[in-house]
Amino acid sequence: MTQAPPPTPPVPPLPPFTLVRSARRSLGLEISASKGLVVRAPLRASERQIQALLHEKAGWIRSKLSLVQERQEAQVQIDWHNRTTLPFLGGQLQLELHPSAPREGLLVAVAAQRWVLHLPCAADASAAAMRTATWAWWLGQARSVFTERLQHYAPQLGVAWRSLRLTNARTRWGSAKHDGSLMLNAKLLHYPLPVVDYVVVHELAHLHEMNHSPRFWAWVAQACPDYLALRAALKAQAAPLW
Repeated sequence: MTQAPPPTPPVPPLPPFTLVRSARRSLGLEISASKGLVVRAPLRASERQIQALLHEKAGWIRSKLSLVQERQEAQVQIDWHNRTTLPFLGGQLQLELHPSAPREGLLVAVAAQRWVLHLPCAADASAAAMRTATWAWWLGQARSVFTERLQHYAPQLGVAWRSLRLTNARTRWGSAKHDGSLMLNAKLLHYPLPVVDYVVVHELAHLHEMNHSPRFWAWVAQACPDYLALRAALKAQAAPLW
């Protein structure tokens, strides 16, 4: 008697997605922690075409969503207290409460890749007060570091940037507009400087190509030859949650 083949395991349903239609030529998929799965489609793309793409890329979609979830779970919530340490430019930054510290805070280098930040907070300051004081200092430091790196790389790429806006978005590290205005995430200071440089170069390269075409990546590689390894490092390490 012929044995019946084992039943085919059910195919997991596709995750919900957000559909965004625009005057583009092809279908595209985006996955992020904040938005989940986003399908970007031409105005006239049919439902059948969209579903066909989702089923074709189902394995990739599930894999990417799983990675996003793992990255979120790996994020550490900062515990705000005296002597809290934060990752900072490839090293460690320790927070210390000093009521007499300057209003803008005082950074002291204590060893290679180790710093202490004196915060102008009372010894019994609340977690919220510490966070506010640290973020005020962090924004100033981010603007200083990013501006220096932009001034370093812009001439190499033959572009001119006009303005810099800082953000604290959870997942987006930067953006650029045709007019030369840039956005960079202040939390990039949690990463080593070469990783910061990669993001800076990435956004400056967009002033040549507002896309991710081979021409765009050629501009990135010109100023940042090891961008693939640095991009992987940025994706592999989750910044702490403020």
